Amino acid sequence: MDGFASMGIKTGTPVFVRFGRVATMDCISEALNAEVTILLVGKRLGLASDDSMSAYMAYQSSPQKPESQRTVISNIYRNGLYPVEAGAQMIHITECMLQTHASGISLKV
Repeated sequence: MDGFASMGIKTGTPVFVRFGRVATMDCISEALNAEVTILLVGKRLGLASDDSMSAYMAYQSSPQKPESQRTVISNIYRNGLYPVEAGAQMIHITECMLQTHASGISLKV
């Protein structure tokens, strides 16, 4: 949150959804009229590491947009991408999304 503030990016109040799915971000984004939505997903079954996290990001996320419009940062954990580095990537990618009005395969970073 401090990183976003230092870049002048306004953030809303974080929302916690227990047992939420990735598509949950579409409904939240639409309800809040968010320009960029970031969903942090923790422990997921079937992964090699059960303490890994992923960040799903989308510009103007909505149920009408295809999965290909999501940007994903995965393998966030102590033996993968360090959380502080993932945070820096989220800030950079958010800046790119706000500048280009795009995410997912439409975003060229």
